Amino acid sequence: MTDNHWLLEFAARAAKTDKFNDKPDHAALLAMGLIGEAGSVVAELKKKCRERDAYPVYREKVVEEIGDFLWYFVRLTAVTVPGLLEELPEPDKIALPAADSTQLPEHLDFGAAVGEVLAAVSASRHDDIRTPLRRVWVLLAAIANDADVCLCNAAVRNTEKTRSRWPDEKRYVPLFDDAFPVEEQLPRRLQVDFLERARGNHRAVILRCNDINFGDRLTDNIEDPDGYRFHDIFHFAYAVHLGWSPVVRALMRTKRKSDSTVDEAQDGARAGIIEEAVSAIVFSRAKQLKFFEGLDHVDLDLLKTVKEFVEGFEVEIVPLWQWETAILDGYRIFRALCTGPGGRVTLDMGRRQLIYEPHSVSGDHAKQRHQLL
Repeated sequence: MTDNHWLLEFAARAAKTDKFNDKPDHAALLAMGLIGEAGSVVAELKKKCRERDAYPVYREKVVEEIGDFLWYFVRLTAVTVPGLLEELPEPDKIALPAADSTQLPEHLDFGAAVGEVLAAVSASRHDDIRTPLRRVWVLLAAIANDADVCLCNAAVRNTEKTRSRWPDEKRYVPLFDDAFPVEEQLPRRLQVDFLERARGNHRAVILRCNDINFGDRLTDNIEDPDGYRFHDIFHFAYAVHLGWSPVVRALMRTKRKSDSTVDEAQDGARAGIIEEAVSAIVFSRAKQLKFFEGLDHVDLDLLKTVKEFVEGFEVEIVPLWQWETAILDGYRIFRALCTGPGGRVTLDMGRRQLIYEPHSVSGDHAKQRHQLL
């Protein structure tokens, strides 16, 4: 029986987040994930060898990649060789070679051992998987040792990331401005009209609230129209689902001026630029996916990229699932605005909801149109 209590606990948590459980090719899918993550681990060494001191994030990346690999390792081991995890030696009790400056031998052997596991799974020879899995474990310990990474810490990091994306219970992070005066809070409820108008050969979008225009008149700013003129909806989605949007604060004049540090660091121009960059990056991916139509998730790599962009700002503590919700809900409304074209959007921060209503040809919309002509 192993003393790797952390490994068994990690395996139990991993089982709860295995999205392949009900698939007939369960083991094959896990094996594919295993070799994919093994490639990511080896790729980090390649980057380190190539970039040397110009790649300062090596250890941070290796911790994450080893954690991801561990997830697939414990799941595949539990599915194909029940009981093997309990037999694996503790990493600090494995006889490891002296650290090598290149680390290449362990990485190449590691890749070969993972390949043996994949071959056995592919041929449905589960009886032949035990030995290569044990070898993978030993070589993984050597790689972690070379990178000065604790396998237990890598597992903890993976668990944190998994909980950030798929929590047992979804609880929104409290609003960042709750303790500030009401005039420095993002509006808790707001109705915004998105009005589309001709502007030469282009279409422009005007934002209107309480019969007052605000913000800039936006066009797509690209040769082939793609609807980006409606992109302010993404900022409103961030405000509702993240409690964060320096862009909306600037539009609504709700910067937190009572705290000079917060005003400069969280509500300043740099934060707004970062938010616009996030919107543009997500939009580029969304265009390839029909603006997330019919999808109920955002790929993890994109969410991780977004999280990297906002490091150092208050929103960095927001979990991945909130970002995913903000993105998907924002694009739900975006698609409706493009179809409208335009419409009225209600922001309800108390309920964390965005509500879309198409403009009618009469009533408020007719009145607004008359006022704008």
